[in-house]
Parts: sequence; structure tokens; C-alpha cells
Amino acid sequence: MMGLIGFSFGIDPPGFRIRVRPKAVCHYSSTLVEKGAGLASASPRDALREGRWVKLICGASMDDVPFVETLCEIYTLAGVDCIDCAADPAVVGAVLAGIESANGILAAHNLRPTRPFVMVSVNDGEDPHFRKAVFDPLKCPADCSRPCERVCPTNAISTAGVSERLCYGCGRCLRSCPLGLIIADTYVRSPEEMIKLLQNYPIDAIEIHTLPTHVDEFATLWSSIGSWVLQELKLVAVSFPDSDDLEEEIQVRSEVLNVGDRADVIWQTDGQPMSGDVGRGMAAKSVRLAQKVLQLLETLSIPGFVQLAGGTNDATVELMQKRAIYGKAAGVAFGGFARKTTLNALQISPNHALDSAIRLLEPIKAHRNGD
Repeated sequence: MMGLIGFSFGIDPPGFRIRVRPKAVCHYSSTLVEKGAGLASASPRDALREGRWVKLICGASMDDVPFVETLCEIYTLAGVDCIDCAADPAVVGAVLAGIESANGILAAHNLRPTRPFVMVSVNDGEDPHFRKAVFDPLKCPADCSRPCERVCPTNAISTAGVSERLCYGCGRCLRSCPLGLIIADTYVRSPEEMIKLLQNYPIDAIEIHTLPTHVDEFATLWSSIGSWVLQELKLVAVSFPDSDDLEEEIQVRSEVLNVGDRADVIWQTDGQPMSGDVGRGMAAKSVRLAQKVLQLLETLSIPGFVQLAGGTNDATVELMQKRAIYGKAAGVAFGGFARKTTLNALQISPNHALDSAIRLLEPIKAHRNGD
């Protein structure tokens, strides 16, 4: 069985590595592979319409290419519908390689291939999802207890500074430094860069991260890329946090997009941006925002699907059921929680990692209209 081709992690614990030679056998159990294949929808668009959509968020600033490839292989096998990644050629290539590897495993089991949508994330201005932590290690006092190292979820921080490859911009270290030496280096890619990437890779969808104050920036970005996106792609997602004027925020952006029937639209409710794995409290924020947006879309007759993000974890489905939005929302995106549980499970075996991914997706993928 092919898969998990040569990857390594410098995280949890530091220096922990998994090495698998190319073309080595990787011991996913037949039972798990078949179970994941059974969860996969006939197509991503079917999953949206059935309320069974699950997206994997690799991270808009995640540049750890080997880990991205492995993560995408595992979640493709688990039946994910969409994989969201940085608008970076190397990262997109890793996503595609992970999908291809997973389909090789499915073929070895005589199971039908699956092709999740590949989505790239872009921003219309300064945004916490598009940043890296930076500091000068020479300015750190010799007697510093280095709380930044302890709070970093990817062990990106050492006495040499911050590893750009491992940092995905969560921001925990910014708040932990007692001297305030760590800053966030934010970035915005030009529309020309985005279109160049989209033209050269088989990308299916784009996600625009926006903030309440970015009305003009959103319109400017869409005027640059909108025509091409609607001509070439299948889906447009808009990711946003809660705000006092959320009704106007959504209405204005819907009018700017003016998608009609040229593509599907997802309204991604970012309950707690860059929350990571922080428990039921953050999951509840995401569910409350999704409930609010579902009501607004109905009231305003705005088309599109609602998908949760920002604080989602293994408590999300239970909270969706309590709020009576399970099946009304199109689905859920998992980011930090999925990445962390996969890493932890990989320390045991790839089989454990696939099992953890299936268990995370199964409550959503098991839904049927009318349930």
C-alpha cells in the first residue's frame, strides 16, 4: 500500500520525526480505508447540498509542505470534501500530491477514487490568518524563561528565532513575550500573483478572508479577480468574524460578488479567528455565529451555504444539534484541531491518524437530509 512518502516534523516533542522511504508500505487497515471511502460523498457539491460538507483547513500561512502532503493524504482517505491551503505553489503541489497518494491507496483496495475540491485562501487586507511571528533572538535576555517556546503549538520557536516554515501565525507567542519583542509580520498577495497561481494549478475554489472594516478592500480585490474566478472556478467562499453590523456586511459582499448561478457561494462563519484547539467555549462561538448567519440569509434572501469555522472541534456537532442547525448549515471546516489531533496520532501510527480523522468527520458525513 503506497503512501506517507518521506515526511518529518520538528514538533511535539521537538525533533520528533517520521521517516518512510518512498514506495514503502504504510499500514492503514483495510477496514479503515473502506470506512473512509464509505463516508466520501459522490462529489463535493453533493456534500454541500446534503449538509455533509467537511473542509480541512491546512492553514492560510502553513508552509510545512511535508506535513501538508501527509495531512491531505489522511483526510482524503477519511472522505473530506474540500482542502483549503495557502495560495503558494509549493503548498498547493503538496495538497495535490496528498490527494494523489490517497487515491493510489484507494485503487489498491479496489475502491472508487475521490477528488476533494482544492481551495486557496486569500485576503483583502491585513488579516490574522496571513502573518508570521518574527523576533530578533539576540535581543532575548539570557535569563528569560522563554514562555514563547512553551505556548507555540508547532515548536516553531527556538534560540535561533522563529521557523517560517513551521509558524502558521496563531499569535500565541505575541501575547506571551514579557518584553513584547515578538511582532506579527503580515502580508497581502497581489491579485496578479493570485491569478498566476490559479492559472497554473487545478484549483477548484477560492476563499476570501475579510474583516468588517474591509468593505472597499473586498470590492477592489473582487474587481481584480472576480471575472476570472467565476469563469474558471466552481466555488467562492467568504470568511468573516462576527460584527455589530453583520447584516450589512453580508448584504454588501453578496452584492459585490454578484455570483448568480455561475458558482456556489459559502459563507464561512469564523467564530473565533485563529482560535486553535481551545475547547467547547470556542466551538460554541462558532455555532452561535452560524445560527445568526443562517437567519440573516433567510431574512435577506441571500443565496449561499453556511459553513462553520473558527473554533470548531469534536464538540461542534453536539452543539449544532442543541442549537438546531445540524443539517441546516452545509457543514464544518476543521483547522487547528484537525492538525493537532493528526500530529498526536501520527506519533503512534498512520493508522491511528486515519482513525482520528474518520472519527472527526463521521458525525457530519453521516447526516442525511431529513435526519
